[in-house]
Amino acid sequence: MLYLVGLGLWDEKDITLRGLEIAKKSDKVYLEAYTSYPMGLDKDNLEKLVGKQVIELTRENVEVKPKFLEEAKNLDVTVLVGGDPLVATTHHDIILRAKDRGIEVKVIHNASIVSAIAETGLQIYKFGRTVTIPFWTENFQPTSFYDQILENLERGLHTLVLLDIDHKNKRYMTANEALHRLWELDRGKNIKEVVVVARLGSPDRAIKYGPIQDLMNADFGPPLHAIVVPGKLHILEKDYLERL
Repeated sequence: MLYLVGLGLWDEKDITLRGLEIAKKSDKVYLEAYTSYPMGLDKDNLEKLVGKQVIELTRENVEVKPKFLEEAKNLDVTVLVGGDPLVATTHHDIILRAKDRGIEVKVIHNASIVSAIAETGLQIYKFGRTVTIPFWTENFQPTSFYDQILENLERGLHTLVLLDIDHKNKRYMTANEALHRLWELDRGKNIKEVVVVARLGSPDRAIKYGPIQDLMNADFGPPLHAIVVPGKLHILEKDYLERL
């Protein structure tokens, strides 16, 4: 049996009672650490909660050499995932590969950025396609995220903009870096105002709303950060944002 268990937004205390119960009874427990990582997570405390070793999975461990899938043929295996297990498409792929091997899969859901973003006051059903701004390299400088933001804006929809993480190298894109990238591409022609959220789910979460030029150099504190480019605002959404 393979269990995909959501860890929630911030630290090991956000795991659900059901998820913790399953992890405790599993033969092996893994932590998928590259698509999302709760920034307040203390791995030692997590292992104390679970009562056994928690083994971190790299991208290669998941996509190239999925040893945990072979183990799940004969053992109960839990894979802990930041946020909700099914927000990242990687985990849909895990489920399909498990089923191809005849392995039963159960998913234990939890809070994620996709639901918690409603703390901005923006209505969930008015969001369009979510995009991610990746780290640019010399040979990889995609701009498709900007095109999708424009498409959402044309439809009056909000855009949740996720920011790249490289947990292995402790590198997390900041809202400042992302906003400068958006400014380079847009120059204020279409993206006028933005919402920046930082550390949602933590005791010191921050939410700021304003013109993109005003927020590009603002201090949002430590990661994780995310951005929303608002579309057409309902009067209640506008009132909520202005109070921020």
